[in-house]
Amino acid sequence: MLSLGTVAALVLLGVQGAPIDGTWALTRIFRSGPAATTRAVPIDSTVYLRLTLESHPGGWISGWLTRRYHGTPERSKIEAGPLRGSARYIIGAELERPAPAKARSAGWLVGETLRLGPAFVPDADSLELERVGPNAPDPATVTEVVTRP
Repeated sequence: MLSLGTVAALVLLGVQGAPIDGTWALTRIFRSGPAATTRAVPIDSTVYLRLTLESHPGGWISGWLTRRYHGTPERSKIEAGPLRGSARYIIGAELERPAPAKARSAGWLVGETLRLGPAFVPDADSLELERVGPNAPDPATVTEVVTRP
């Protein structure tokens, strides 16, 4: 028979979310180019995104991708889960622009930053998102970091 303390600990473990839970907003886009530079880019002149993720028992993660493709908004359901044997996640969503497609990307946490592969932003090498409040306003700009190949 399990003690009351053990049962309480097991219940708490089941209720606690994964570290990836929450709302994440794009802050930096990394691209390769002929000359290294960093600049602020208005969100309506690029592809901006925000993810809201919630983990569930069994390891699967649901949520929403809110994306602005050069100013045109779209919203998609996210399906995600942990990548076994690593501290990474696979995050997928269906995109409408520039053409309908299923996008899947690896994601991993670096401190309080979520890093993603390029699937959600065309021509990106990687993306960096920061945790924000669920009702936080979208920023006016994101930082584009161009590195030499």
